[in-house]
Amino acid sequence: MNLYLKRILSLVFFLLLTVSNCTVSYVKESPDLTKSLARFKRLVVVMDLKSTLGSAESKMAKAMSEQYLAHHREFIVYPNPKNSGETCTDIPGKAQGIFLLKMTEEISGSKIKLSALGQLKSCPGNSVLWEALASSSYSTTEAEEQSLRKTYTQKFGESVGPKAAPYYHLLRALFDEITGPVLNEAEQDEKIEIESQT
Repeated sequence: MNLYLKRILSLVFFLLLTVSNCTVSYVKESPDLTKSLARFKRLVVVMDLKSTLGSAESKMAKAMSEQYLAHHREFIVYPNPKNSGETCTDIPGKAQGIFLLKMTEEISGSKIKLSALGQLKSCPGNSVLWEALASSSYSTTEAEEQSLRKTYTQKFGESVGPKAAPYYHLLRALFDEITGPVLNEAEQDEKIEIESQT
């Protein structure tokens, strides 16, 4: 078998293992979620202070979350460099709520076990519109996903390199469970303006 075919098979096996390995334990939606999304479109991402991540990993998870919610779920995500707003106070910009993310990480040899609890909260009032829990284990020695690894290593340092793909896959599984809003033209312009500032 030639080297190219071996690499393709290795990539397919890795992707199947990654997709089948991730578990979303539960998803809870408020009965008002669909109705709320008609007006709830602006949020900030807040890392729960009880998360057991290092500083670089926490920043990486927050950045991945902001990007995924903005680009794949169409929320208008305001920057939140101070990580404020966990209790719906001092929310930056015109945000109407928060996406609260609590993560844990356990490393054993070349394996990493991650869990992520996400909550979409409407502010004021701190009411939970959506909640989900995802967890999975991954290998940190996979050579795949080099562009993802390189991107986050450049932003957050060498220590996050082997963790970038596992974090991304777990968060993607979590965010694939949430429905995003539909933006009108003015809101799309607002979203573009916010994204151009970050």
